[in-house]
Amino acid sequence: MSNIKICFIALGFAPLLLSGCSAYLPYSGPRAARVDNVEHNQELRGIRLVDVDYGLAHLLRTRMDSPDMELLQDFSNPTPSLYTVGPGDVLEVHIWEAPPAMLFATGLTSTSTPSGSMMTTIPPQMVNAGGTIFVPFAGRVPCAGKSTQEIAEEIRRDLQGKAHDPQVVVSLVRNRAQSISVVGNVKDSKQVPLEPGGVSILQALAAAGGVVQPVSKVTIQISRAGRVLRLPLEKVISDPAANISLRAGDVVTALYRPLHVTVMGATRETKEIDFEATGISLARALARAGGLNGNEADARAVYVFRMEPPELLPDLARRGNLVDGKVPVVFRFNFSNPATLFAAQQFPVQNGDLIYVASAPVTDLQKFLGLIVQIVYPIQGLTTAGVIK
Repeated sequence: MSNIKICFIALGFAPLLLSGCSAYLPYSGPRAARVDNVEHNQELRGIRLVDVDYGLAHLLRTRMDSPDMELLQDFSNPTPSLYTVGPGDVLEVHIWEAPPAMLFATGLTSTSTPSGSMMTTIPPQMVNAGGTIFVPFAGRVPCAGKSTQEIAEEIRRDLQGKAHDPQVVVSLVRNRAQSISVVGNVKDSKQVPLEPGGVSILQALAAAGGVVQPVSKVTIQISRAGRVLRLPLEKVISDPAANISLRAGDVVTALYRPLHVTVMGATRETKEIDFEATGISLARALARAGGLNGNEADARAVYVFRMEPPELLPDLARRGNLVDGKVPVVFRFNFSNPATLFAAQQFPVQNGDLIYVASAPVTDLQKFLGLIVQIVYPIQGLTTAGVIK
């Protein structure tokens, strides 16, 4: 039998052979039909298959780009100008007496003013563990939990009847009671004092010498009383509303944690791609992998595998189908539809996602024909040599 007849016979039976032998052909991942039937997977129940259009992609992008405003507002210091004194703070007290000065005319550092009043400065004192300082003729003055204006008013009341029309000003010399810890990917980890007027995220980072790694790769984490808020540093810089005023005791951590996504299947490259803290779209992630392989890819079968919180999308979870509190979701994209290209530009890829591009069905035929060629050529050689007649 000639090799030409063998080829024709093989081609004639190709559809039947493919249907029966496709499972034995080499392949690099699940075919589109298997992924599309993923909701009936018996090994991991509860997988959801979600077709992505522009509306859904835009919704996910908006939710990712917009920080939780309620949480952001909760973390912000509503009264940054109100500083309350605590043990360890150093205060300085200035007292004015109207003429004729009677109480502080001599003794402490006193200075006459052009108006004839006497200004007396009491040397700086540290607020003790009991939260008080000592002021002559006023005694122990409670300071802890009070603003400098409230302390000044307390001293003025204590001096009424002892000094002639006293006026008091209290100033904060050194702040040791209230501070913010700045650690992580900064030049100089340190305690940043919380000053009257407040300290914002960027001010705290600047006091620590700024971040060392590229701004686009840094995430800012604020920890307070067991709660955590994370924001991309680029977001804090570009959006004044995200540059919140901090509170005493906050721990600000600059995290350099490269985010990555894995790209597999019928793309130019199978690789792990790092991306910025502000995120990356599906279109950009595929571009960094060289795009779809035009000789193998099924443009109708591009998938993103992800574990999603059930509250992210309506009706996403089914009772009893959560895995560690999340829903296994496969987002499906049909790149043969031009509108999907707009969705791919909006769809946000997240850290740890797996992007998979299925091979086109014709690749099975190509592989099968490749096997036939490997069989025919040896037969042709044997025929030429006269072994087969």
